[in-house]
Amino acid sequence: MKKILETARKNLPLTDDCEITFEGRLHGLTDEKLSACVEGGVNRLSIGVQTFNADIRKEMQRLDSPEYIIRRLEEISAIDNLAVVIDLLFGFPGQKGKVWTDDLKIVSELPIDGVDCYQLNVFEKSPLNTRIKSGLCDPAATLAEAADMYAESVEYFSAHPNWHRLTNTHWARTPLERNLYNRLAKGLSDCLPFGCGAGGKLFGYSWMQERKLAKWSEMVEKGLKPVFVMMKPQEHWHLMRTLASSVESGPFNLKEIGDNFSVDIEKPLKPVMDQWIKAGLLEKSGEVYSPTVAGHFWYVTMAQLATEALTMAIAKEDSFKADPITQSVYSPNQAEAWLKTINKREE
Repeated sequence: MKKILETARKNLPLTDDCEITFEGRLHGLTDEKLSACVEGGVNRLSIGVQTFNADIRKEMQRLDSPEYIIRRLEEISAIDNLAVVIDLLFGFPGQKGKVWTDDLKIVSELPIDGVDCYQLNVFEKSPLNTRIKSGLCDPAATLAEAADMYAESVEYFSAHPNWHRLTNTHWARTPLERNLYNRLAKGLSDCLPFGCGAGGKLFGYSWMQERKLAKWSEMVEKGLKPVFVMMKPQEHWHLMRTLASSVESGPFNLKEIGDNFSVDIEKPLKPVMDQWIKAGLLEKSGEVYSPTVAGHFWYVTMAQLATEALTMAIAKEDSFKADPITQSVYSPNQAEAWLKTINKREE
């Protein structure tokens, strides 16, 4: 670990205050490994706690007790100039009600620097889904239940005097938690991936490194680029990524975004925005759209749908491609098509 960190600092043009995050879990994170991290330049530690509930942790096969986790987090938080951030998941089987409230309360009282609240994803072929389907485990939270849990986390930390919001899912207690990567990665910033399975982007191209370790090592030893898959940017990728990241982070101003690219995106997106306001996902003040709590919960889907709607407009409006500076991308017939697409997806 120390060798990798020192090599990165030696060979990459990093600033003195560059955010360097080490991510893992407390189980097996010894004092020796911690020292290697700090000596190698790590200034942010991201720990996957998931939940403090003993019963759920046992059900999810997490090895450490809540008491150990709390004690260890208190010890690590005493290290100077090291931001300690934990991940919480909501939606576990049996986590509703007081259990989730207790998780939030425990986090708020810890001397850590930040917390991320993510929704549990139950993948089709995961061991958890297998146990749920076989009746060995209670079902995970429904979408509506997960939305309520997310709303509770927003309400809880928004009302807490020691915490402030950084993104839709990230909260900070001290200035040490900057959360730079998560705040920049979904925007226009380039991201260079190193290592097996890493993903990144550059000049609109996105790619993933080979995911099988043996094949990745073989390609590296042969001097080949260990790329597993790569996607070319679409014609207006800069505009689309700006739109998507703006919708995700919110509030956003469509006129301002369009003006930066010398094209009108307000008119083609107005039917979508109006529908989202009606659905309680957005509020509008002047030219600024602000996501509600529900909008923050649905931010990924909303960003995707916004870019799809604009992509449809571009595809149907030849003048957009010919002269994007002076031509509008709006066509009245497109509104109905977008709404049909969105309604179908929602159904």
